[in-house]
Amino acid sequence: MDRYFNRKRIDGVNKGLVACYVMAGIILLPMIVILIAGLQDSESNMVVTAVILLLILASEVTALTVITHKINRAKRYAPIFEEDHDGIITFQRINEMTGYGLEKVKKDVTWLLKSGYLINAVTDDEKVILWSESEYLDITCPTCGAVNSVRVGSSNKCKHCGSYLRRV
Repeated sequence: MDRYFNRKRIDGVNKGLVACYVMAGIILLPMIVILIAGLQDSESNMVVTAVILLLILASEVTALTVITHKINRAKRYAPIFEEDHDGIITFQRINEMTGYGLEKVKKDVTWLLKSGYLINAVTDDEKVILWSESEYLDITCPTCGAVNSVRVGSSNKCKHCGSYLRRV
């Protein structure tokens, strides 16, 4: 998952999310106590304050949940990108492999790129293009002698004669 996903960033976010959930839990208990105490004592100021703080906490937990969900999707996309052979994956193909829906895949990949989780990639309206400078080598086709650029560890067909090429 290291060629196309920023592992340090993802791990850092996961640690931060755990810390935020723990803090939310720590804050939640006193807020509930304040709310109950305010209801029992008919203290409307205390109840209003507790409700506002609970709403703020709920919005933060919701935001954390959305980020967690997107990070988990990144983990689902990673093997698709890592196992690609030619460095070009259409959004339609990702959709077929994940079942997430074409628009959802486009939104996810765009968010992953903008957020810095997906690296060594660019997109257009139809596809994701993956690269790494050290990843491609020129190989001479054993059948016709044409030079082809092939990703290290993958296979491809010669663009001239269609012969099978592989560089390890």
